[in-house]
Amino acid sequence: MNFAATLPGTRDTFSVDAEYGLISAILVDNSRFEDIADIVEPEQFYFPEMAEIFRIIVRAIRAGRRVDPIVLAEDFKSSSILADTWQETLNGLMARIVGSSSSMAEGYARHIAELATVRAVQAFAIRLNASAASPEAISSQDLIEGAQAALHVLGDGKDVARPSRTTGEAVEALLAETEASWKSGNALSGLDTGFRTLNDRLRGFRKGAVYVIAARPGMGKSALAVSLAMRMARMEGRGLFWSGEMSAEEVIGRAISAKTGLDLDAVLTGTSDGRTLSQHDMDRIVVSGRAASEIPIMIDDREGITVHQVLVRAREMARSKEGLAFVMLDYIGLMRGTSEVRRSGNRNAEVTEISADIARMARELQVPVIALSQLNRQSENREDKRPSLSDLRDSGAIEQDARCVIAIYREEDALRKRIGPDGRVVRNQGESDANYAKREDEVQRRLVEVQGKAELIILKNRGGKAGIVGALFDGPCAWFRDISEYPDSPAW
Repeated sequence: MNFAATLPGTRDTFSVDAEYGLISAILVDNSRFEDIADIVEPEQFYFPEMAEIFRIIVRAIRAGRRVDPIVLAEDFKSSSILADTWQETLNGLMARIVGSSSSMAEGYARHIAELATVRAVQAFAIRLNASAASPEAISSQDLIEGAQAALHVLGDGKDVARPSRTTGEAVEALLAETEASWKSGNALSGLDTGFRTLNDRLRGFRKGAVYVIAARPGMGKSALAVSLAMRMARMEGRGLFWSGEMSAEEVIGRAISAKTGLDLDAVLTGTSDGRTLSQHDMDRIVVSGRAASEIPIMIDDREGITVHQVLVRAREMARSKEGLAFVMLDYIGLMRGTSEVRRSGNRNAEVTEISADIARMARELQVPVIALSQLNRQSENREDKRPSLSDLRDSGAIEQDARCVIAIYREEDALRKRIGPDGRVVRNQGESDANYAKREDEVQRRLVEVQGKAELIILKNRGGKAGIVGALFDGPCAWFRDISEYPDSPAW
């Protein structure tokens, strides 16, 4: 089957005028080369002769030579590609230079690069069609993932929309940002997290940066993610929340649970302790649900997806009128790498790829990306069970790619694990009555002190200080609040 033949129409994939026009513009005014040097490459020209001429011009200018048709005549003669056509090509250039305008150089360059991308997409479509028709066993999922990865590469190209900047330009941008914050009295350099004490430490979540929230299972990673997302979206704008293990209903159910003060099971099932909720409680759930529907969050609950699949959806949101303020990923361990790295069977390599892709996504979208990660069991085997950076699971790349790493620790949870089914502290083998009584008293006393409290341990903070930020944790409703708030303060 000829893929190209099935297309309903065709479009021009090359432009003689653009290629001649760009070269003529540079020959008229050599300084125009600097305007287009990062936009187009010789390989993006359609005609081999034009590509070779452009290659000669690039080489000459970078060698410090001035270029015009007369000066380049010898280079044309010595080129194997132009050996038979150099005189004709030279005459064509001479004719086009007359009356040509160098001001069109950048427009010509962008048009040439655009058409080169179109040709690459067409060539890719033909290869994809051949792969799909191949007798070799290639799953549809592998075909889709391969196509997404290839298109991602084609879409990236050169980031000409964000050119390199001088130190002077960077200083001006920094001072403008600093002065705006100074005049407004806003000490934040990023998005408001919704947690005052966390803002004081981080100065907000910066655009283009990756923030990792890590914890052992049961410590409240997802609870903190939803708490942050609801507050950030309410104050800063629309966010994308990817959940790899919770449905969209459960994600928003947590927010409604926290708002009403009813436990999560009651919100999800309409019953509590085996009893049907009262009409009053159901009315509260409905009112809170309507309020939650006004919070601008898009929830993506597709399981086992790649970073690129999240990026595709995030790009769509960023381009829309509502825009995109942040991305929340729950969690890295449930994401997949590309099919190529998965086939290697090396999970460490897969997580390294995922982490790098998350960092690239944050940079491309210029929004903070908050990614959840699981900690290994090492901390549970230590006397002080507070986590450290070395406890990050699967790959050290997560630590390297993150601007900030925040670990969740709840001493209440660690203490409760020492208590048996009878409600008493589990006795150590050979422990004397006096030592046991003393230890049990200490555990029970400490349990009262730390009940409902949590520590957000900032293990890494690029450009800032590490340390511990206090927080409140509502277990039944699976919700976090700032330490400066009250247990019954509004959830969002």
